[in-house]
Amino acid sequence: MRAQLRQWRHQVERRLSRNGERLRLSLGNLYILPSGFGGLWLLGTAVLYLLGINSSSNSPLLLAFLCTGLFLLSLFLTQFNLQGLELAVADPAPGFAGETLPYPIQLHSQCERHLLRLAFRGQPLLLQPLVASGISLAQPLWRPSQRGLQVPGRLKLYSKAPLGLFVCWSYWQPPLPQLIYPAPVAGPVIERWLPLQEQHATSQGAMEAGGSDDFRELSPHRPEEGLQRVAWKQLARGRGWLAKRFEAEATSQLQLSADPSLPLDAALEHLCARVLELNQHNQPFSLLLPNGREVAYGQGRAHTDAALRALALA
Repeated sequence: MRAQLRQWRHQVERRLSRNGERLRLSLGNLYILPSGFGGLWLLGTAVLYLLGINSSSNSPLLLAFLCTGLFLLSLFLTQFNLQGLELAVADPAPGFAGETLPYPIQLHSQCERHLLRLAFRGQPLLLQPLVASGISLAQPLWRPSQRGLQVPGRLKLYSKAPLGLFVCWSYWQPPLPQLIYPAPVAGPVIERWLPLQEQHATSQGAMEAGGSDDFRELSPHRPEEGLQRVAWKQLARGRGWLAKRFEAEATSQLQLSADPSLPLDAALEHLCARVLELNQHNQPFSLLLPNGREVAYGQGRAHTDAALRALALA
């Protein structure tokens, strides 16, 4: 029974929802009903009215008429608090799957509005105490679970201002997707060192990372490198886990690719973590994706963003 009621509610919300990049709230897409407090207000008004009739007293009757007038006035004031407000999607910034991300929405208003609430289905509620006249920004939160171009779903905008006797609301389905990167999870990835003069060489021409005995430098050790790279003398002196780097790496480019033994999404999550790690150390790399697409050799924030975008859309 509960599941049927939930399904019926979803169907009603879907029928009442509006689509499009912009939404202007008007009589055609605003809905209003008494709130819980409004129901108690009506009950109290009825009690006062009956008390005045049974006692033949004017005071309870006057108070009941006053409560009725405030109730009817609140109906219009609550709707006017939302009517005429225009919503538009701003450009959402990319984020990672599994994280709580803001979805920016521009609010265009010709007057001040109070106590607006916005929330995507099943997501945290955002309260806007005051929306000034002009253009303002609201950023309701949502938590994407998958990578790629994702939309947050149905947005509910509602308000109970000014008296809380009515709740006025509207549903909107923003169509602009947000780019979601894979969740960064440390794990195995395939790393190859390719000759710099052969930037598009295949794995048959790959060089091993430790293919030269000419020592170059020490850098933080990564678990996937194994114990053969560990600088044991420095470890014994208490300098921590360091890895040896060789001259062969200075004349080669690092290429990352997914581990074929893992499921696609898991392999992409490991690649995402490795890309972020290389960007943190300002180390250049190229990326070969399972779909055959390749991100050219490079480094820096723009290169990392291109690699993360390719992982999100792989």
